[in-house]
Amino acid sequence: MQIIKNREIMQTEWLPDQPIQHMNSRRQILALDTWLEQLDFYRTSKRREALPGVMLQPDENLELLKEWLTKIPVIAINVENFSDGRVYSLAFELRQFHHYAGEIRAIGAVYDNLSMMEQCGFDAFVLREGLSVEEAIGYFSEIEFDYSLRTPVPLAD
Repeated sequence: MQIIKNREIMQTEWLPDQPIQHMNSRRQILALDTWLEQLDFYRTSKRREALPGVMLQPDENLELLKEWLTKIPVIAINVENFSDGRVYSLAFELRQFHHYAGEIRAIGAVYDNLSMMEQCGFDAFVLREGLSVEEAIGYFSEIEFDYSLRTPVPLAD
């Protein structure tokens, strides 16, 4: 599957919604409820299995993942509606408050809003079917002003 990650087009092995016969695949992204059900296996595994990625819906609670954030390699956020501010808030909260360093991937209604999504913390994008990843690269430069908080603003004395 082709994605845009860190403004480059690349192939990914991390795929959501793997059929049950592929559940032993190392590079899977599971729905939050399935991911939580699998936790006991990962806690007790003597093989030290790598954790799968997790897919969050806009209304799901990050607190359920808090103790695992340093070990989760990919967090995908389902963008059902590009104007739903909760997806931007989830990515921002993961980066700014939880210091999540893994991949935050937007999946779903991802159009020309890549620059704004990137400023909120997303670093990987699965475009809606029918959109060209080559064309979408140009969307990163459509917003010239940087709204992100990457550089801390000094507080007034």
